[in-house]
This record gives sequence, C-alpha cells and structure tokens, in this order.
Amino acid sequence: MKLININKWWDIMLALYLTLIDNEDDKRSFEDLYNQNRSKAYAIAFNILKNKALAEEACSEAFFSLAKSFQKIKNLESHKLDYYIVITVRNVSLNLLKKEKEHIKTMQLSEDIPELTDESLCDRNYDNIVDCIRRLSYTDQEILYLRITLGMGYSEVSSALHISNAAARQRFQHAKDSLAKLLEKEGIYNG
Repeated sequence: MKLININKWWDIMLALYLTLIDNEDDKRSFEDLYNQNRSKAYAIAFNILKNKALAEEACSEAFFSLAKSFQKIKNLESHKLDYYIVITVRNVSLNLLKKEKEHIKTMQLSEDIPELTDESLCDRNYDNIVDCIRRLSYTDQEILYLRITLGMGYSEVSSALHISNAAARQRFQHAKDSLAKLLEKEGIYNG
C-alpha cells in the first residue's frame, strides 16, 4: 500500500467518525485528537498485531469507539485522555489478535481451506494478493470475506446469503479455486 493511499484512508475514516459527532466544536476537537493520536495508535496496534491491515482495522475500531463516546471523554485531563486512547487501541488490538489466532487455528484444523496465512507471504505480496482478490467476481469476493475475514461457518454464511449449507460450501470452494488460480498465475502461490 502506498503512502498516498494510507493518508487517503486516514482522511476517509476521519470523515466517517465525524458523522458520529453532532456539535461543530466537538467535531474540531475530535479531529485534533485524531490527527494528534493516529500515528501513535497505529504504532501501538502494529506492535501488537505485526500486520499492516490488522493494525489499520484496530485503529478504525478504536477511533470509531472513541467517536461514539466522545461526549463522555472529551473533558478528561490530557494525560487521562492519552491513557484512555492507548488502552482503547491496546484492547481493540488484543481482541483482534485473539480473533486472528482463533481464525488461523480454525483454518489450520480445517482441511478445506488452503494454507495462505504465512505472514511473510502476506507482507511481501499484499498488493498482489489484494489485486487478485479484486479481480474475482463479487460473489467470490463476498464468500471469501465472510468465510476467511469474518471467520463465519458455513451455517452462518448460508444464513447471511439465504442459501443452503451445500451451496455455501460449493461457492466457497469455487472462490478458493479461482483465487488459487490467479495467485498461481501471478507466481504468488503454488498450490
């Protein structure tokens, strides 16, 4: 991911958080808080998660939580507010790490999911993998997101998509095969 994309992402997220705050003065205060703390929050999250995408997700969740509770925290003393932000980012990151470890453990126990979780593979080829996923059909992207990113089981996926368990399994297998073919074609994965 290029620096411009990251900065654009931060700006988009800020705009989203500001929609949760009604008062214009509070919006300016939150924007200041966000700009002053986003790098520190990312550093904390990355230190825990060791993954760019997960660290960004942790920051998103943390600042979303901070925006929702801004009325309660805006008048805290500076050092208490800093501590509150650190604790929020830390807790969100630890929760994501726990979910990620459970997800990876589940993936390793499941024979029907390919072993694509090697951290070095993801770090070195992140942009290429994202590009391959974007080239998949919307249906394939959707099923991969539900099964792998959200860690949903087939019954949850079938309920979310209003399809049978068998159809969910079949769609996932198709999406997985399509992604594997693209990754092989790009030289990223040798199934």
